[in-house]
Amino acid sequence: MRRTLVASISVVVVMLAAAAVADPLTIVSEAPVAEQNATRFIVRSDRLGRNYEVNVQLPNAQVFLPGQKLAAVYALDGGYGLVGPNSVFLGARDVTAPAIVVSLRLAPGQSSSRAQDLTHHPFVLEGKTLGGGGAAFEAFLLQDLKPFVEARYPADPAGSVLFGHSLGGVFAANVFANDPDAFAGYIIGSVPITRDPDLAGRVAKAGARAHGQRVFLAVGGAEDSTTLEKTLMKRGFTTMTAAFKTPKVTLSAKSYPGENHISYYPNLVLDGLRFVLPPTVPVDLPAADLSQETLARYAGVYVLPDGRTLTVKPASSSLLSAQVDDKPAVYLLPNGADRFYAYTADLDIAFDPHGLTLTGRGAKVRAERGAAK
Repeated sequence: MRRTLVASISVVVVMLAAAAVADPLTIVSEAPVAEQNATRFIVRSDRLGRNYEVNVQLPNAQVFLPGQKLAAVYALDGGYGLVGPNSVFLGARDVTAPAIVVSLRLAPGQSSSRAQDLTHHPFVLEGKTLGGGGAAFEAFLLQDLKPFVEARYPADPAGSVLFGHSLGGVFAANVFANDPDAFAGYIIGSVPITRDPDLAGRVAKAGARAHGQRVFLAVGGAEDSTTLEKTLMKRGFTTMTAAFKTPKVTLSAKSYPGENHISYYPNLVLDGLRFVLPPTVPVDLPAADLSQETLARYAGVYVLPDGRTLTVKPASSSLLSAQVDDKPAVYLLPNGADRFYAYTADLDIAFDPHGLTLTGRGAKVRAERGAAK
């Protein structure tokens, strides 16, 4: 027995020694992570005399029709990593309208200008006067960056959203105060109201000029416990909520109990984008199985006005697929009598005896039923 035990121990020792001299893990390649469908620009603003890093993330959505556009979200402070999976998954179904996400921050190596860029009026902090460059930064955003993005991507000029948190929230509220129509939606979190004491009054006056803008306003319920200026953020939330309350603004205001200045940010992203970017055509019916006979009634080839063909086929027991020429197909969910919804393209499809009509953001196209292939 003792001899067997000694032999077993010897085997284990040999195995451990062999493991110790085995080849180490081999690195085949190493590189920074590159987000799919994302592009990073470093742009020079002559207006501001600084370089900025701009990240543009395309959604997993197809621009299916001529003239069709996608919503665009402009996130300040780099969006805390909003470009990437955080933005892609939101438009993956029918949670939000598919959107191009554009994050903006100062380029690496540049002297910090955050307080200067994000405040329209100077303020005093610890005996120092800071800020006041917001008007120039607003001009850069609206007159330089937005046209730059819209020239390169199918971004809807009338369907953009501005996303700002903390000083970024001060900036976003000032943009609204100057011209509510600059953006269709605003996500504004944790406004430090003492950085611009007259801001709420200007926002309230601007509300009379709004045209249905959607505004999501938020604060962390516990964040003032970590700041030197007690009630700073809560006062900002209360006064801004009152300022945005007007029949011409669709407002949602939310406080997140127990959350601090940063910890509620993921909720701000989820809840804010859901509120300001609802799907163009919401899916309002539960999924239901359709008979093969029903699905077959819609199947066929449809001819678009530009001569391309749209092929509709049954895809499962309850879904159709639609494909234009050799482009990737999209799935169609039932959405009422003779109606379907393509969530990856944010399209409404209405069938009739002679063809179908496709409606998306900025586009409406009629397709007549053609000869079967």
